[in-house]
Amino acid sequence: MKLQGPFFFLVLALVTLAQSISAQPTNHWRSFKKSDGLVENACVSATLGASGNVLIRHAKAAVISEFDGYEFMTLPAPETNRGRIYESPGGQLWTVTPEGLLEFRDGEWTPHPVPQIAAHFRAGRTNEVRLQPIRQGRVLISLPGELLQLDAADPERPQIESLTPTNQIAPSFETIPLPDEFAVRRVFDTQIEPNGIVWFATADGLYRHAPELWELDTKPPGNDTLLSNENKFTTNSTPPFDWKVTFTSKKGDEWIGGLHGVAWRRPDSTRMFSSTNQLGPEEVFAFTEAPDGRIWCGTPHKVWEFDGKNWLTLRGGFARINALHCARDGTLWVAASDGLYRFTQGAWIANGPEDGLPVANVREIREGASGRITVETPLGVYAFHPEADTSPPRTAIVPKPTGEVHFREGAVVTIVFAGRDKWKLTSSPRLLFSYRLDEREWSPFQEAREISFSDLPLGKHYFQVRALDRNGNVDPKPARLEFTVVVPWYRETRLVLILSVALGTAVFFAGLAINRHRKLRLSYAEVERKIAERTRELEIANYELLHSQKMNALGTLSAGIAHDFNNILSIIKGSVQIIEDNTGNPDKIRIRVDRIKTVVQQGAEVVEAMLGFSRSTGQPPAPCDLNAVVDETRKLL
Repeated sequence: MKLQGPFFFLVLALVTLAQSISAQPTNHWRSFKKSDGLVENACVSATLGASGNVLIRHAKAAVISEFDGYEFMTLPAPETNRGRIYESPGGQLWTVTPEGLLEFRDGEWTPHPVPQIAAHFRAGRTNEVRLQPIRQGRVLISLPGELLQLDAADPERPQIESLTPTNQIAPSFETIPLPDEFAVRRVFDTQIEPNGIVWFATADGLYRHAPELWELDTKPPGNDTLLSNENKFTTNSTPPFDWKVTFTSKKGDEWIGGLHGVAWRRPDSTRMFSSTNQLGPEEVFAFTEAPDGRIWCGTPHKVWEFDGKNWLTLRGGFARINALHCARDGTLWVAASDGLYRFTQGAWIANGPEDGLPVANVREIREGASGRITVETPLGVYAFHPEADTSPPRTAIVPKPTGEVHFREGAVVTIVFAGRDKWKLTSSPRLLFSYRLDEREWSPFQEAREISFSDLPLGKHYFQVRALDRNGNVDPKPARLEFTVVVPWYRETRLVLILSVALGTAVFFAGLAINRHRKLRLSYAEVERKIAERTRELEIANYELLHSQKMNALGTLSAGIAHDFNNILSIIKGSVQIIEDNTGNPDKIRIRVDRIKTVVQQGAEVVEAMLGFSRSTGQPPAPCDLNAVVDETRKLL
């Protein structure tokens, strides 16, 4: 077991300073920061867990970031220190404190006092205390000149055992320059994996240095036999085809390519395939054969495949094809001036500077006897290392569906998806995706990150999508989306039936309400009519009552008035007798006549008053002089 020694920070300083003198490509580096899900950019320690995850401590955030290559998860961190976190094979977490060790159990950090560690820190020693969890509850503790073992299988009675003393072993470091574009201010910690991968915990994030898919071939020549395409170039070519290359298949058939077509020569026949309007191969420069017998040929900008009857375009659009080779595993390799391409699992995968090749221009492809693939570039020969990336990417549908998704009939269903490769070995924009709907055939892998469907039939549908990285690793668990295409509400039988019943019920109750309102209005009108009729009857009755009261009053008055009229008549009678007796006396006659006139006028006034009291004039009420009315009434009384 190698343990880092006191030269740790000195070596880190050399690692950081070496970046200015190295010309090594930067594609070996991957950075992980807050934009990738890290809690905080500043990382003070990085430890490789037993499960392959990386455990990260931060400068300020009181959490532990656990990184599985795809996503970051967080765990509560101890508050007493910022030291490394160690993981046992069973997933148990440990860390060092000035009093001993801390164990993460049941969501909490449980302390285990270790006197030797406490004495180490009290002595002011700067040597880092190293841990090596070996199994559940058992940890090896490395101190200067001393090796301890803590057995905490029984949390109530932990045991500390001193093992054979050991000397501190300084780790061996390879100087790895940090690239200029990674603006790292300070490196706090490093972690080296057995396979040579190095992790850097820095003030600007977490960095990973690992081999790429394509590395400069340092293998000495002659250690591996190189097998190239068995194409033979002809020199005796005659018009009209100008043959340039011949190829013999495993069946013994001979394929001949020329400027304007292809010839297929078998023991008993020969067939010509001539290009017309560029619908067939022309300017063929190479043939290759797959293990299953498929024949491919290359032209300057296309790769063709023979289906047994005709030549069909397998892929076009290459800038310039330089070489063609089919490996023993069935992978078709195409070397072009704009990159290296391979056709495998029904997908075209391009490799270039992002994958370790120094330039896009690839001149030649070779396969060794052991299956090792190398390519020739203007900057040297590079070898293919598929073991550098064996983890598949993960695929997700964006946004993540919650519950069942519904779309109306006739609507355009658009689904957006994305992916992430482990450790970002293939950046997300360079992932390829294949999809299928309702268990149909998978589509070819392509860079498109959304797909739209129209005129889907009614019912449930199942959409699946999977990602492919630049090493040919396919997501074994495709992202899945279940959705339903439903008819519009006006065509939904049950909904229309429910709405019809509801509408009928509403109309029924509305009719009841209208009928009741109509009846209520009629009853109001009848009540008003009866009230008006009763009012008129009351007015008539009141008038008759008033008139009868007047008549009663008049009858009562007539008894008293009769006496007055008798008095008037008596005066008139007496005056007449006096006049008859004094016919010769004008003065007495005149006096008696005036007296008769006076009492006659009084009688007339009494009669007029009685008539006005007993009958209605029919004239509307009008203002009057109350004093005059009182005077007239007084006279009457």
